[in-house]
Amino acid sequence: MSNEYSPLKWGILGPGSIANRFGDDVKPLSDHQIYAVGSRDVAKATKYAEKYGAPKAYGSYEELVSDPDVDAVYVATPHPYHKEHTLLALRAGKAVLCEKPFTVNLAEAEEVIAEARALNVFLMEGMWSRCFPLLRKAKELVASGAIGKPRLIEADFGFKGGDTDEDGALKLGNPDGRLFNPALAGGALLDVGVYVVSLAQMFFGTPEKIASLSTFGKTNVDENTGILLGFAGGALGVLHTSLQVNTAQKATVLGSNGRLEVHSPWWCPKSLTVYASGKEPETIKDEFTGGSGFQFEAQHVAECLRAGLKESPLITLDETLAIMKTLDTIRTQIGLTYPME
Repeated sequence: MSNEYSPLKWGILGPGSIANRFGDDVKPLSDHQIYAVGSRDVAKATKYAEKYGAPKAYGSYEELVSDPDVDAVYVATPHPYHKEHTLLALRAGKAVLCEKPFTVNLAEAEEVIAEARALNVFLMEGMWSRCFPLLRKAKELVASGAIGKPRLIEADFGFKGGDTDEDGALKLGNPDGRLFNPALAGGALLDVGVYVVSLAQMFFGTPEKIASLSTFGKTNVDENTGILLGFAGGALGVLHTSLQVNTAQKATVLGSNGRLEVHSPWWCPKSLTVYASGKEPETIKDEFTGGSGFQFEAQHVAECLRAGLKESPLITLDETLAIMKTLDTIRTQIGLTYPME
């Protein structure tokens, strides 16, 4: 970035569905520009560039990260490629926002983060829900004692990933798709379960105890997973993630003096309510415009870069490592492994 007033020029590595949602929300921002896109298929890169007004379209990821005018790279490829593509961008000296899950496992995350720190280059996990103003406000309220001492969090994130038969089992329309393919690190846990784990750890830190159960589907990935987390001081997390059912998608933090509810969908929140003992319920709203809310994540990256930071204070790299460690433990407990490991 030439100066603090210049638009942040984004390079999009992988023009898939999540990159389109990112582009939809970031394109309208006056201080950001979808500048370049890279794909192994130059036709896909060109199509994305035309849609979002990017002046550069490349037929390789190497060309994208070599563009001297790209300020930050958004890694939006499938899970198993996050390590490779993030390292590629970091070694080219580019700030990186890597879509969640950060990597497939903790060992990969440790390698990537060690490289970013050695190179002194900005790196952040794309846990976009954590950047929403209302979730930041929720954390602030709980930390301030608005509901007393926090003791429990209940949260879910699930959706029906396909049609079901009479027994409730999924009838897969596309077993090779990202959600269900083991070769693409599919399953509920790494697709949307990572969000509830991240949320719980945002409020309570790293769990001391973990217990989990899962139902596997026809492709041998988890489709329905329940998670219990035990934190220091006795606080608990009760979490659920699914590709079999549409869950309520609510999040509630309960304390000794009330509760805080982030209303559905909590991961893209527009309102929360604090129910404190002896007080009238207080509802806080944020009727933002802009689709899925990826603009908050992009704006946070820009703030970090303009401040000269090498990692996000909202989602530190140590926290990313802690989340990956929790996910590894859950996968060990439910018996979920991937062919690339």
